[in-house]
Amino acid sequence: MSTENKMMPENARLAAVLADPDMILQFKTPSEKAQMAAVQRKPELIGHLPSATEKVQLVAVLRSAESVLLMHAPSRRTCFMAVEKMLGLDLLPEENVLDAAERLVLRMKSDRNEGKPDTAAIEEFLTEVKPYKN
Repeated sequence: MSTENKMMPENARLAAVLADPDMILQFKTPSEKAQMAAVQRKPELIGHLPSATEKVQLVAVLRSAESVLLMHAPSRRTCFMAVEKMLGLDLLPEENVLDAAERLVLRMKSDRNEGKPDTAAIEEFLTEVKPYKN
């Protein structure tokens, strides 16, 4: 059962999330601060936050790059950062690379849902971005 945000002041909601990140699931519309606090401590909660801002997504990815695969609609920059971190790459954030990173994340999500390995998608990505490596 979700707790209405109006019933509890923001600082109390934030304190609750800091004490137990899963408390974020009790709020109908958690604030960005509360979302950031939750995913910083437990990145997999990002999958339960469909309206997570890019800031919240980036916090989750900094803690666990694979959390991007749980996101409802990761931003291109979030995908880029996650892919760099997952693959141990240092890429230039050019438009083509941002697009390729987003496509890779979407394909990895799809492949994993179908029980397929990520290998082919990653190899194609590496071939595509080879000219953009630092």
